Amino acid sequence: MRRLILPAMLLLSSCSVNVSRSISEIGKDSITANLGLPEDEGLYNPIFDSLMNRPSSDTLTVMDQYGNRLHLMKAVIDSSGTLNSTEILNPAIITASFRNVAERNGMVNIAFQVRIPAILQNPEWQLIMTPKAVIKEDTLDLEDIVVTGEKFRERQLRGYELYNRFLARIITDSSELMHMELLEIFIARNIPGLAKMKNDTAYVNPDEVRGIFGITCQEAREYFKRRLRITLNDRKVSSVPKKYAKYVRDPYIVDGIRIDTIVTEYGNELVYNYIQEFRTRPGLKRIDLSVDGSIRFNGEEKISLPHSGKLTFYIASFSTMAEHQERFITKVIERKAMVNFSSSLSFLPGEYSIDESLDSNSQELEILKHNVARLIENEEYNIDSLVITASCSPEGTYETNRYLSEMRGRSIENYFREFAAEYSASADSADHEKYGYFLDGSPSLSGLQLSENAPVRLTDFGFVLKNIPEDWNGLLDLIYKDTVLKDKSGIMELCRDSNPDTREKKLSAHEEYPYIFEKLYPELRNVRFDFHLHRKGMIKDTIHTKVPDTLYYKGVQAIKDMDYKLAVKCLGPYADINTALAYLAMDYNASAMNVLEKLPPSGKRDYLLAIAHSRGGNEQQAVQYFMNSVGYDPAMAFRGNLDPEISSLIKKYNIGLN
Repeated sequence: MRRLILPAMLLLSSCSVNVSRSISEIGKDSITANLGLPEDEGLYNPIFDSLMNRPSSDTLTVMDQYGNRLHLMKAVIDSSGTLNSTEILNPAIITASFRNVAERNGMVNIAFQVRIPAILQNPEWQLIMTPKAVIKEDTLDLEDIVVTGEKFRERQLRGYELYNRFLARIITDSSELMHMELLEIFIARNIPGLAKMKNDTAYVNPDEVRGIFGITCQEAREYFKRRLRITLNDRKVSSVPKKYAKYVRDPYIVDGIRIDTIVTEYGNELVYNYIQEFRTRPGLKRIDLSVDGSIRFNGEEKISLPHSGKLTFYIASFSTMAEHQERFITKVIERKAMVNFSSSLSFLPGEYSIDESLDSNSQELEILKHNVARLIENEEYNIDSLVITASCSPEGTYETNRYLSEMRGRSIENYFREFAAEYSASADSADHEKYGYFLDGSPSLSGLQLSENAPVRLTDFGFVLKNIPEDWNGLLDLIYKDTVLKDKSGIMELCRDSNPDTREKKLSAHEEYPYIFEKLYPELRNVRFDFHLHRKGMIKDTIHTKVPDTLYYKGVQAIKDMDYKLAVKCLGPYADINTALAYLAMDYNASAMNVLEKLPPSGKRDYLLAIAHSRGGNEQQAVQYFMNSVGYDPAMAFRGNLDPEISSLIKKYNIGLN
């Protein structure tokens, strides 16, 4: 046995020494993976794949801002400085440390290459690389790139194989943990009724079948258990976690992984094209990327690799092009206004005095007083009058209900007239201390000398009483909306009798009257407050004034916040430059062009038309509008390098912008 183990131990020891030596060299030289950029624009923004790969003419003829014809071609400059008309070859990688990418519809797609040098590749270990993105104040770990050496994977597979062999030795069939032959003999001799059912498919509860000595099948099974085998099996079950840790020292990585590749050939640099989509944020101008990693061997992390160099993506967003424009709408201001609210106050049968302790009256009155106080204190309106309408439910005679509704209305009027006077006195006393005057509640201000900015509080408003003796219209509305009543049409027909007392008598004889009396009648006993107001200091009945258009400002802010769906919804009717921006951000290019073509030429308008035409595949028009935009506004030349639709045309046709 030792002769078999010793070579394996020596081999593992030798392997460990070689791995340690290689890792030491990596740590000494601070070697890590690097980030690069793919030359193909389509890799980093799939939106433009079709645009970048589309066949097109080699030469464009456009007009500059002075009316001169310019001939643009796909061209490169050779080592001698000669301009050659040719197709540009796409190398695998470039060495720039930044790139401009476009934000569209609140998302940005970036592409980069993780380049893993040959020294980081080894058949004995596993390399785990984690790209990290810094987005404003947050650092996000992207999905790992895993490079697994073939011998490392062989050890992984061997570990899982040994673990599965161990699991296979755990007994899962309960019959193997019993002396089944002895159990069957015992049952045949002592519980013959159960033995006969061995081949019967009908269900039998073994606890209900007893033998001649009162022994149940369950008791028999317990007696014939293989206890030693059960003990050994239980030990195996309890040692499963330990065995997993022993055999599977490097588990498979299944979560948070972009790719796990097994390397079988070494000595060449590995390049992985990584494409990632991010949701942008308001104010986001750049995303910084780096990558770090680690090397695992024999169940341990042997070394943490240092951070790579930083790769920066600058975000070109339509949100930065939103224009703040003053927009106003005409608003009609009325001198008079009305505010109303209602409450259900309870009264004892035949009574009209307010009892604050009855039912929920205390809570209802507090709400009413709060609303009245708010109107008295309102700085924009004065109260002209308060109309109080008290109503009763139909039970009892009409004359009795008329009297009760009138008297209840008077009680409510007296209650709130007293409240208004007390509230006015306490409030005006505070004002007197602050401003040096006392306003006694007179509706006339003539002759009063008030301090500057002193509040004007008029509380001597008129009270108007109305009453509804029996609110039959309200009852009909409640019956119509009710979901419990069965004979709605019949009940409503009874309520149409011309005599109110006859109506109530007929209704009280209906079989569903108890429900109506209990559930619907209480809702008819209420009081309604209608405040008639007028705007302070306003003489005319109406005034037309200009106020800021809040909907438009909401749409512009939505562009800045990159909520382009909301921006389109808000700005659609305005059909201006901001509307076109919102459409382009949502990739509604035809709608954007329809708006832009109706606007006067400008640097921004023509620039956006260039983007729209570029997306539509019309490079001739795209280049023409772009050059027009630079003529109107030279700053658009710099902006063109930020938007991939334009920058690709600048490179493709070698557009020189001075």
